[in-house]
Amino acid sequence: MARKGRDDRITLASVKLHPRIGVALEERINPQECEADLTIWGNFEAAAATDSIDKSIDYCRVLDEMHNVAGERDYVLIETLAYKIARSILEKFPISRVKISLRKRPASLHNQIDFVEIEVEEE
Repeated sequence: MARKGRDDRITLASVKLHPRIGVALEERINPQECEADLTIWGNFEAAAATDSIDKSIDYCRVLDEMHNVAGERDYVLIETLAYKIARSILEKFPISRVKISLRKRPASLHNQIDFVEIEVEEE
């Protein structure tokens, strides 16, 4: 686990995810595009000093994990998906904190709102 108190962070912005998600069964028939911003905190000083990916977080692996979690099952709520992603990233990578903002454009509300968003932080 990375040393707590460090302000080092990496952000992956506008990650495209395609989960089967929605309250109505019809929404879960086909994957829907959702968008996420993911920020991870840790101590990246050794990575900077050595210029080595082995001392950092390989964000391609983080992206893969986000896609794996989004595709592993159907979700009714974006809250569930956001927490599952945050906890999986926190468990699988040497970081101290994670924040995810997850957005969905509900088809049933397309004339009323641009998107629904949840933001989750886990330590």
